[in-house]
Amino acid sequence: MEEAEELRALRQEPSGRRITIGQEDRKDDSHTTTKSTRWGTLLEGLDPKRRLPILTWIRKYDGADALSDLIAGVTLGLTMIPQSIAYATIAGLPSQYGLYAAFMGSLVYVFCGTVREVSIGPTSLMSLLTLEYTAGRPVQYVIVLAFAAGLVELAMGAFRLGFLVCFISVPVTSAFTSATALIIIGAQLGNLLGLPRTVDGGFFATVWSVVSRLADSAAGDTLLGIGCIVLLLALQYLPRLVPATRSRPVHRALWYVSLSRNALVVLLSALLAHHLVTSNTDGGKATAPFRLSGRIEPGIPAFEWPVRDVTVNGTTVTFPQMLVELGSGLVLVPLVAVLANVAIAKAFASDGVVDATQELFALGLCNVIGSCFRAMPTTGAFTRSAVSHASGVRTPLAGLYSALLALLALGVLTPYFYYIPRATLAAVLIAAVASMLDLGIVRRLARPPALRTDLLAWTVCFVVCLVQGVEVGLLCGMAVSLLEPLRHWVGGSVSTIGMTLADSAAVHRCIRPEVGLLYTGVDRLRTAVLAEARRQPSLPLVLDCERLVVLDYSAARALRELADEVARYGAGPLVLVNVRPGWCRALELHQTDEGYVFKRPEPASNG
Repeated sequence: MEEAEELRALRQEPSGRRITIGQEDRKDDSHTTTKSTRWGTLLEGLDPKRRLPILTWIRKYDGADALSDLIAGVTLGLTMIPQSIAYATIAGLPSQYGLYAAFMGSLVYVFCGTVREVSIGPTSLMSLLTLEYTAGRPVQYVIVLAFAAGLVELAMGAFRLGFLVCFISVPVTSAFTSATALIIIGAQLGNLLGLPRTVDGGFFATVWSVVSRLADSAAGDTLLGIGCIVLLLALQYLPRLVPATRSRPVHRALWYVSLSRNALVVLLSALLAHHLVTSNTDGGKATAPFRLSGRIEPGIPAFEWPVRDVTVNGTTVTFPQMLVELGSGLVLVPLVAVLANVAIAKAFASDGVVDATQELFALGLCNVIGSCFRAMPTTGAFTRSAVSHASGVRTPLAGLYSALLALLALGVLTPYFYYIPRATLAAVLIAAVASMLDLGIVRRLARPPALRTDLLAWTVCFVVCLVQGVEVGLLCGMAVSLLEPLRHWVGGSVSTIGMTLADSAAVHRCIRPEVGLLYTGVDRLRTAVLAEARRQPSLPLVLDCERLVVLDYSAARALRELADEVARYGAGPLVLVNVRPGWCRALELHQTDEGYVFKRPEPASNG
């Protein structure tokens, strides 16, 4: 968030007019949903104005908005292009695949996005997950993964399953992103030092491989990589040399230079490499003192439907077979993408309200359409969204200018990408993901009000991510973080108080189950009720159902059996109060002056 902080220091005046996106739909959404049928709600969800928000805000667009979006879009593009090239290397792909994803993600979100600051494209998380599931496989697997992830995101939007990301707690998210950052840094150390790439064996194996080969490091790559990291850090803090209070124009200029630091470092490194290559020849062959990116395929690929077979080592692999081989990636990749995108949208939404369903549709379309043009999986990027916010973006149309810059890079600049040193891309990645490290949260999780399961979930997720992989670590962290809510829901808790019922002067012992009563919590309730029945059989027992929000069949049957056991202890009938009307019929309860009791079968007549 360095860019956002600089913006606050730079701009003391109001940020200018902001076009409100989708507010009319949000305002009337709850009202219309309650009055319409399910069929009407479905038709409303297919309304072009809801699914294409550009149709709403483009009517209010003016010249001032266009200028602001142009500045923000160009600034964002200068950040996005070098990052996209670098993120493709994380996924083990040629650099152009990152640009394909940046171009299509930015372009599609212009029409479907609801948050002006969100920038869709390749990210470190998506790149690492892509590598986890497609390493050593043809590029077609990456395209199929993006296509399948998009379909899952569209399905989540259609069935309104965005709430699933709520199962990933803040400690698990922090551990996941911190571990991801460390894995990326470890994987890029080899490129930073000019070492040949080895087979990926996990974080610790990768770091040990680098440490054991330090003597083989290339001096040129090492010096260039470390120099680029130092330069990136220096440019990041450049605006602080001249505070806005001292000279606003100078501070603004330095601020824009800082925002473009990735592009500047890549450009300077490529120019240096080009100069060294053209001036140094070895037997008529141009050489450079560091490893270069190599040839990049120019232009945007033609439209190609992703659902097709691929040949691997002379064997034809069908589309369903590729889906089976991708396994859990078909769920985890879109789930992590949705988590990141919705979190970013909520962070930057002007009114704090996000149309999560529309964001799922937008993200799904970005991936489905992008996969038709050979794009890797995409989601929102927090760093680029912060740059967009700090640049004064007003509408999603700023993404059009970013997409045009990516298209320009693919069409004109790809021959020059050959000269980008790999050590420079490694430096850009290391500097970009270093801010994702959040190890300080461990200290906060060790103090109240954090629970012990929070710290345990963070530790398990972080360690397993580093040892077994990010997909396994995320699942393990989610499982541990769910222990606490499951303990309350499944086991349940019971409190006992004294109370006086209406129309009765006698004091009753009231037993109050909390939250829900499921079959797993029946034993705890039975133990509490029978303990009270034994302790004071002369006082009537009352079961207060006010806080119960769910009741399953096993629990309903157990309640009737429990009432019979209470009666055998001589404590009178078990009285239920604050029972929902629907439960009264299901439990076959009979209303009395004190509350509800279970109906007893009529005694058989002797006649």
